[in-house]
Amino acid sequence: NSRFPAAAVPACLLPARRRLPVLRMKLPQLLATLLLVVASGLRLPPLSRRGVIGAAFAASAPALRAVAAYGEAANQAPPALVPSPFYPTGEMAKTCEVVAAGREDVCLKPLKMLSAYDEMRLRKASDALKAAGSSTPASDEAVRLIGLVEAKEWATLAGELGCTQPKTPDAAPKKCVTSVAGLDVAKLAAAVSKKDPALMTDALVKLAASL
Repeated sequence: NSRFPAAAVPACLLPARRRLPVLRMKLPQLLATLLLVVASGLRLPPLSRRGVIGAAFAASAPALRAVAAYGEAANQAPPALVPSPFYPTGEMAKTCEVVAAGREDVCLKPLKMLSAYDEMRLRKASDALKAAGSSTPASDEAVRLIGLVEAKEWATLAGELGCTQPKTPDAAPKKCVTSVAGLDVAKLAAAVSKKDPALMTDALVKLAASL
């Protein structure tokens, strides 16, 4: 009952069952399809509206899919598979040894962590030193070392022990000193070289008990 022939009515005004697939296309697909429809109309004999657009869409679909795939790939994050040559930073440095290249939010090699039992032992050792009432350079240094392990400040701890920073994040600190502020830290230095918080805890608890 429309005053206009069906071919002249925009697709968006047609009933839902008669709307064409072109309305579900993205803008680049829509433009490419319309261009192909115009070109087909110049070369081909008259076809039905649905047949022309269907043929045009079929012809342009492979190229459009390739363009869409390229665009989607460009927006994707790089694959988190390649180890980064740089050390983790911030909070990630406390829990991760190696992160993915270009993805510092992805940990490829986590560090060994302190257990709740080790945290309790360190806290008791530190409290005992502080409650002793006599502050000495040795006891102050022991409290400082315990605090670094509790805070998971591994790089600062290695620096406190004079360890040589390795060239790659997954390598162990080496050439650590064996004495700091009169304290025998040989066992602690060995534990730091192994990056083992449990061994660090054992060494610090024994060190605190000896003061």
